[in-house]
This record gives sequence, C-alpha cells and structure tokens, in this order.
Amino acid sequence: MKWVSLMIGFLCCGNIVLGQSAVMTKTWFSLGDDSVGIVTYLKPGKSQAFIHVHENETTSLEAGLNILEHYGGKLITLQHAQGIAKQRYITFHYQKKQYRIDPNRIFTHDSAVLNSNIQLVKGTGPIPTEVQAIVKKLADYVWEQIRGYELIVALHNNKNEPASYKRKWLFWTKYAPDSYSILSYAKAFDKSSESNQSCASIFINPNFNNSEFFIVTEQRDFDMLAMHACSVVLQNHQPVDDGSLSVYALKNKRRYINTEAKHGRFNEQVDMLEVLMRAVYNY
Repeated sequence: MKWVSLMIGFLCCGNIVLGQSAVMTKTWFSLGDDSVGIVTYLKPGKSQAFIHVHENETTSLEAGLNILEHYGGKLITLQHAQGIAKQRYITFHYQKKQYRIDPNRIFTHDSAVLNSNIQLVKGTGPIPTEVQAIVKKLADYVWEQIRGYELIVALHNNKNEPASYKRKWLFWTKYAPDSYSILSYAKAFDKSSESNQSCASIFINPNFNNSEFFIVTEQRDFDMLAMHACSVVLQNHQPVDDGSLSVYALKNKRRYINTEAKHGRFNEQVDMLEVLMRAVYNY
C-alpha cells in the first residue's frame, strides 16, 4: 500500500518485552516529508494512559515508566529529534518549507488556534491548509491512542527558574521572567495571565517545591489531591483554548490529570505519581 503525507506510516520496530509483561512498540507517523515515532508501552493492570509529548522532558518519562511497571496501563511518548539532543518542539518539512510545532499545542477543534500554533521557520507565506491537516492528523492519532482509558495522566517537567537578566551581547541583556510553576496560575498584582484565566481553584502546599504540582479537570480530583496535601490546580470549565491536551480532554469529557515536576527531580516525580495512584485506586 502506498502512503501519502497525511497517512500513518505503520512501520514498526517490533516488540520489546520489559520485565515480565510490559511490551514496547514503535510506530512511525508521517509528518510532511518527515516522521514522528509514536512509542507505546503496554502492561496489564489499571485502566490508565500516561502521555508524554515533550521529548526533552526526560525525567517525567522515566518516572512514568517506573510507575507503569508497578501499576500497569499504557504509556505513549513521542520521538522526533534529528540529532542526539532531544527536542521540545517537532520540526518537519513540507513542499521545501520547514515548520515547527509544540506537540502540546495541537489538540484543538479550532482551526484558527491550530494555525496560530504552527510556526513557519524556513520559507515565507501563510500556513497552508494542507499543513494544518497534517498536524491535525497527528493530534487525532495521539488522542485516539489514549481517549478510551478511564484516566489520562500527562507527564511533564519544568525549569522553575527565578526571574533574571541574561546577557545576550556585550551591551545587551534580556529579561527572563519567572519560569513556569504553580504560581503561574495565581493572579499577581491584579493582573491576570492566560494560565490564571483558565484556573478555577489553587491549593499550594508551602512545604513542597512550586515546580511539583498537579493540574486536574475535575473537582473530585482537586479535592482528592488537596486532601493528600498535594499542590494542585483545578482548570475551570471555560479554559482558554491554547491547543493543550488538558483543555481538549475537558472538552471531550475525559478524566485528565497532569503531573508537573522540575526537570531532574526524578524521586519527587515518582513520589507524586505514587501518591496519585494510591489516591485514585484507594490503596
């Protein structure tokens, strides 16, 4: 069968057995003239799907695989780096132009939002409808792999760095604001951010690092995690549609929980996921 650019290239690398029963498969998804590897880990157990979309957030992937071995379920991760270094953004070529996307900003039914989240990095002109269709196909395929599970758990890492001035040239510095953390969802100085506009409630445990927190789409999960003294954000019912999976899951009435931890803090993220699993399944 001949595949075109909008179709999935089902070229698998075979099955790799992890431990007793977890199985890893890899499927190539055609993205213009390039491909994205969709790696799936499966192990019998609880009905949950872990989703890892940012390739360079390696700590969260390692933590997710650790929990998968104990509780089972499904874990999906994306592979797309052209070189040795893993990348946050996916780049691909189509008709001699190069495009870039954040794989956590492609889940939307709004074509205008999707279009704004596709960046043309080499070439000129507007984003073609064919490119939008290519990206939408990828989002639909990833969503199809996880939508049937009772619980979707997203795996993310952040830098959690304080605001600073960074030297770019000899006489020029650039101001870098506080990086992403749970404080991003708090309204500061009477000014509301996009994150804050999507937030219904926040519970912050001052004993924990602000980089370690959950984002949930259901009140029951907010109450559950707050009761377990976890820092947690409840997304409201009319969040800003930025193409993120949390907004898409809410609109599709799927139970979704995002786990955020500072990059490199493996033990902390494993502990977070362990608390989550025990809370969800009443262990």
